[in-house]
Amino acid sequence: MFPGQGTIILVQRSFDEERNVAEEQVALASSRSARWAYLAAGHSFVALGVIGAFLPVMPTTVFLILAGSCYARASTRFYHQLVSHPTFGPIVLDWREHRSMKARTKRVAVAMIVVTFVLTIWVIPITWVRILHIGIGAALVTFILRIKARP
Repeated sequence: MFPGQGTIILVQRSFDEERNVAEEQVALASSRSARWAYLAAGHSFVALGVIGAFLPVMPTTVFLILAGSCYARASTRFYHQLVSHPTFGPIVLDWREHRSMKARTKRVAVAMIVVTFVLTIWVIPITWVRILHIGIGAALVTFILRIKARP
């Protein structure tokens, strides 16, 4: 086997095989109203994730993982579209498979959070908003540091 061949095989999987993988991981909610709520939340999280891809202050990965979780309970079709997306799909599938983050990704995420929140706290003149930002930043850093790291 040549280096990278596994990646090529993964990319060349047929649509039906991808759909079967997605269907194995989907456990739809039992009530219709719950599925609608999960679908609305999934759309919101995808929108926030896309915004986060362009703004350094917002995370992308967390919102896409949440969207994948919501879609897995709401719609097989939307879940499959998310996990088969060339940019965002590997993020969701990687989390589902390993339940961990790469060590480098953790370092970059924590550094970006610290830098952007310090800059934001420095610019904002309102004390209670500064305190709120410190709390949110600390919660985000704590959350990311508690996730298992892998090489």
